[in-house]
Amino acid sequence: MTRSREQLLQCINEVSFALDDCRLYLDTHPYDREALEYYRNYEKLRNEAMKEYRDCYGPISAYDVNAENVWTWVSEPWPWEGVC
Repeated sequence: MTRSREQLLQCINEVSFALDDCRLYLDTHPYDREALEYYRNYEKLRNEAMKEYRDCYGPISAYDVNAENVWTWVSEPWPWEGVC
């Protein structure tokens, strides 16, 4: 089942927050294996959600644009247009 654009964006935001928080912790505890595993798990979840978003709704960042296609990054709605 494909998640809606809003569901995927919410998931990406939540998982990204967890990754950022964990990254801050790992800055001071770089050998904490449990934290490293937590980070890897959430990194995998984020990558999967980002891929699902790209496959269903197009590029989510300028780095996701396929150079073989037309420059599609600008054809998506902008955040201030109320879609994000």
